[in-house]
Amino acid sequence: MRAARLVRAVRSRPHGPSCRFYDDPADEAAVWEIRCHSAGTAHMPVGLGGHGGWPNWEDAAVHPDVLGPYLRDFLRLLDRHGYDAVFYGHWGQGCVHSRIDFDLRSLGGVHAFRRFMEEAADLVVAYGGSLSGEHGDGHGRAELWPRMFPPELMRAFEEFKRVWDPDGRMNPHKLIDPYPLDAHLREGPAYRPRDLEHVFAYPLDGGSFTEAAGRCFGVGKCRHLSGGVMCPSFIVTREEKHSTRGRARLLQEMAESAGPVGDGWRSEAVREALDLCLACKGCRSDCPVKVDMATYKAEFLHHYYAGRLRPRQVSGHDAARARCAAAARCTTTGCSRSRGATCAGCSTRSARSWRPGSRWSAWSRAAWPSSATS
Repeated sequence: MRAARLVRAVRSRPHGPSCRFYDDPADEAAVWEIRCHSAGTAHMPVGLGGHGGWPNWEDAAVHPDVLGPYLRDFLRLLDRHGYDAVFYGHWGQGCVHSRIDFDLRSLGGVHAFRRFMEEAADLVVAYGGSLSGEHGDGHGRAELWPRMFPPELMRAFEEFKRVWDPDGRMNPHKLIDPYPLDAHLREGPAYRPRDLEHVFAYPLDGGSFTEAAGRCFGVGKCRHLSGGVMCPSFIVTREEKHSTRGRARLLQEMAESAGPVGDGWRSEAVREALDLCLACKGCRSDCPVKVDMATYKAEFLHHYYAGRLRPRQVSGHDAARARCAAAARCTTTGCSRSRGATCAGCSTRSARSWRPGSRWSAWSRAAWPSSATS
């Protein structure tokens, strides 16, 4: 068997790398599952033991015969710029996916990011490779095309674009006459998150609701229609705003000072998007970066209905969790460590346990006389 011969050859090398051959179907499935989740786990909140990398230099590729020398030079380039990176991809095809911890929130960090991208492009071209081996270049790397293609080919691209799109209406400024690679960054030097008051602690996100909502960076596993739990509302509606990713993006825009959602905790757009969230916590288990939309929804509704009468559907479980967190300043997102038995109950009792005449509902009426109970 060719694979077994290759393993023996690698193991016979002095100081050769460790390797393992998987031929058991269960082991193969487990390894493939790790590979399937690699895109998400390569960008993980530091509080979860992860790596806050960005995919801007995403999938450069070289011929497999020169992959080793290219990677050694690429590591030296990362070291010169003081960056750390996570690699994964398709070694057999010479395609390298990477997540790099760029500083995209400061002006100096963005300037360093630009220098790195230019040098990385020159490096891969020097090895006869491509800026993108699997996905498109688009806005993120099209500015670097003249480093890979000769002037006559760039002129041909421009002429082709003019012939088929003389008014420049189809994907303008993506490949021809592109935006600068450091423009329209998700964060950038102008990024100013709001200092939003919150009642949950978010200990794994630096005590920040903004950082918690910012965990999502668009992998889109919540848009799957089969397997796992996440996300029931998207499975029914097939609308982005009813996916975990869509809701997280709205919360990110709400938390940004210059974002399009300017009403903060009173935003009707965010309330509408959260309305169909079942608070099932499927995202907390299925999402690669462990987005906890149930907690974010409870947080939002606590502020949205502050000083207002609460409709029946938010008078119980969601409001209970948020109010207990506010009263006891719990240290976990589920507030199961809050002081007192009642606070512990709010994270373990489901809506089904909420019944008229129960001790729980009697306590809620005493605590919140203006709230409707069911």
